[in-house]
Amino acid sequence: MREEAQRIDGRLEGTLRVPDGDPRAIVVIAHPLPTHGGEMRNPLIAAIARACADRGWYALRFNFRGVGASAGTWSGGREEADDVGAAVAHARAFAPTVPVGLVGYSFGALMSLRWIATGGGVDALALVGLPLRSVSGRDNDLAPVPDGTFIVAAERDQFGTATELRERLPNARVAEVRGVDHFFVGKRDEMARLVTGELARTLG
Repeated sequence: MREEAQRIDGRLEGTLRVPDGDPRAIVVIAHPLPTHGGEMRNPLIAAIARACADRGWYALRFNFRGVGASAGTWSGGREEADDVGAAVAHARAFAPTVPVGLVGYSFGALMSLRWIATGGGVDALALVGLPLRSVSGRDNDLAPVPDGTFIVAAERDQFGTATELRERLPNARVAEVRGVDHFFVGKRDEMARLVTGELARTLG
C-alpha cells in the first residue's frame, strides 16, 4: 500500500492511496469544513481512505479550492460542489475500467449532495455526519437527498443526530454509531467499516 500525490483538474491538491494487488474500484473522499480545520488529511478522512485501500480500492482524497496546496479561493460552499465533480472526473480518467464510489463527510457530504443534484453520478455513495445545522446553529440548505442514500450518523452529533436525520430524511438509510458526537472519536474504525461495507455492495 502506498500514497501518490495527484493534481486534479490542474488546480486541486490530491493524494491517492494505492492498495496492494489490482484495485477493483476507486473511491473519492470529500473532507469537512475548511474554516474549521477540515482538509484531506483529517483523521476521519484518513481512516476512510485506509479502510477503502484495505478493501482493495484506490482511495482519492483531495483538498477543496483554497485549502492546502489547492489553487483558488474558498467560496463558502457556493462553488465547492464543482470540486467534487472535478475529483470524480479525475478518478474516472485515472481508473476508467473500475466503478467509482463517493464518500462525503460533513461539509463534504453537503457538497457531494449538491454535485449530485446538478446531475452528477457515481456507482456508490455514502455520507458521514451529514450536518442538518451549521456551526452557527442555523439550518443548512440541504440539496435533495436521493431515496435510499446511506448515511452514517453519530448518536450525539451536535449538527444533526441519527434520530434527527431519520425524522428529516425518512427515505434515507441511516446507520447510527452510538456514544459519539460529530467527530466519531474512538469509533472511527467502526464508522469506516460501515462506510466500506455499504460501498462494497456495489463496488465488490
